[in-house]
Amino acid sequence: MHKTILLLLAPFFMAVAVELGTPYNYKYNNELRLDKTTVDDAIAQYGKPNERYHVKSQVATYIFLRYYSTDLSLFSGHARMSYLEFRDNLLYAYITVSSFDNDTTAFSYFKAKEVKVGDTIDTVFAGIGKPSGMGKCPINTGNYSGFCKKGSITYMWLYAKTNGMLNSNKFKAKAFLVGVDASGKVIEIEGDHITILIKGR
Repeated sequence: MHKTILLLLAPFFMAVAVELGTPYNYKYNNELRLDKTTVDDAIAQYGKPNERYHVKSQVATYIFLRYYSTDLSLFSGHARMSYLEFRDNLLYAYITVSSFDNDTTAFSYFKAKEVKVGDTIDTVFAGIGKPSGMGKCPINTGNYSGFCKKGSITYMWLYAKTNGMLNSNKFKAKAFLVGVDASGKVIEIEGDHITILIKGR
C-alpha cells in the first residue's frame, strides 16, 4: 500500500547546492517526552519552527510544529526533519527523520519484517533499534491517522533518502509503525515504502 506523508519545505535552488529550511537544535529530539514536553519547551530548545499551525476539534486543541534542514547537491544530499504534534499544549506525537551521518534514523527494514503481533516492544527494540518517533494511540499524523485505535502507544521508524536537486520536491522513504497495548505487547503493525512530498503540509 502506497502512502504519502506531507512535509512543508519551500524550494530554493543554487548553482551547485541547495539548502532548504534552517539549521536547528536537532539533538533535542532525544529529550522529547510524551505528555511532558510543552510547545514552549520545544520552541525554546529547537528555535523558531519552519511551520506552525493550529487545529481545534470538539475534544481538544492541536498545535503542530515542523523543523527541517537539508544540504543537497545535484544528485544526492542529506536532510533532517522533526515534526511535533501537541494536544492541549502537551506533546502527543512526534516523528524525526534524518539521513545525516551523525543523527541518521536508518534502520533494517528487513529485520522489521520479522516483527509479529504478540512480540514485546523490548524484543522489537533489540531487533531494529530505537524508534525515531512515538505517539499516543490513535495517532493523527499524515495518512497513518487512526493507526493503533485500541492500543496505548505507537512507535515509528522512518528513514528517507534524498534525490538531490534534480528531484528535490520529494524523498523516497521507508516507514515502519508498531502499536502496543498498555503491557507493551505488539497488537498492530504497519510497514511501507513511502514518498515524502516536500510541498504543502
